[in-house]
Amino acid sequence: MVERSAHDYRTWLHNLFIDLAMRAGAPDPKLLAQQLVVLFDGAGIAAWMDRDPGVDAATRAVAALLVEQAIPH
Repeated sequence: MVERSAHDYRTWLHNLFIDLAMRAGAPDPKLLAQQLVVLFDGAGIAAWMDRDPGVDAATRAVAALLVEQAIPH
């Protein structure tokens, strides 16, 4: 049951980022979503393990770079 819940959550998370990337006009929404999920996971672990209040600013900066690179202007 726990594995199923974890799988369902991960599927939802990936689909959320894919949908957001598609809405933003990313030519490869799956790639951008994968990058953002990796960032999301890393930020969560860093915030939990390091208890560093600067993690949120660093995460936003990296996310902005990923989105800027992925979406044509």
